[in-house]
Amino acid sequence: MMSKLGVFDISVRYGKIPAVTDLSLQINEGERVFVSGPNGAGKSSLLGAISGAVATSHGRIEMDGDLLTGRQPEAIARLGLSMVPEGREIFGALTVEENLRVGTGMRRDVQAVEADVGEILDAFPILAERRHAAAGALSGGQQQMLAIGRALMTNPKLMMVDEPSLGLAPKIVDQVYETLCALQEERSLTLLIVEQSSLRAARVGGRMILMRGGRIVGEGNAADMADREALAQAYFGAPRSNSDMEAAE
Repeated sequence: MMSKLGVFDISVRYGKIPAVTDLSLQINEGERVFVSGPNGAGKSSLLGAISGAVATSHGRIEMDGDLLTGRQPEAIARLGLSMVPEGREIFGALTVEENLRVGTGMRRDVQAVEADVGEILDAFPILAERRHAAAGALSGGQQQMLAIGRALMTNPKLMMVDEPSLGLAPKIVDQVYETLCALQEERSLTLLIVEQSSLRAARVGGRMILMRGGRIVGEGNAADMADREALAQAYFGAPRSNSDMEAAE
C-alpha cells in the first residue's frame, strides 16, 4: 500500500506542558484510522499538528511526500487535507449552502464545485431540504453533517474528523458514520478520525490507534482493540476491573 500520511517523532508543547511526545505513525492511502484514548491523551493536539493549526516543537509530518511541518493551514489544505474540527464551527448566520461554499475559494474548477454541491446535498438529504435555511437553526446532528460536507467541498484526499459523535444521539451518529463511510469509498478518501467511543470505532471498522499521555500505547484492528484489556491499558496504564472500564466507556 502507498503511504498517504507520515508522522515522524513529533512533539507538541503548550508552554512547559507536553501534549504529544515523540509520536510517530503512518497511514496508508484509503485507510480509515481511528484515534481513541482518555481525555487529555493528545488526540486533538495530534490532529492540530497535522493540519498546521498547532506548532510542533520537533519532528516532521509529510503527506504524499510533501513536507507539512511549518506550513500554514491554508497551504496544507491546498495539498488536499481537510479538517472537521471538534464543535463543528459552522457559520450560524450563513445558510447551509453558503457554509458549503465557504471552503471552495481555493478551487478554480467551477463546474466541479457545482457538481460537488449537488453530490453533498444528495448524500445528506436533510441539508438539501434546508439549503436556504440559516445553519445556526440546524440540530447538532445536522450541523455535524454540514461540517463534514463543507470539509468535502475542498476536494480533499485526506480528511480528519475530530469527535464526530460528540453530543449526538446514537441513531444520528449511525447516520453520520454511514454517510461518511459511503463517501470515503466513492471519493477514495483517507480518513483519520478522533473517536472517544472505542466501541463505536469497532462497529464502524478500521484501524485503531490508542493514545495516553501524548503517546501511542497500542494499535491494531478496531474490533480487536475494543477488547477490555487493551482499552484498560490505554486508559489506565494497566488492566482494571469491569466497573472501571464501564466508567471509561
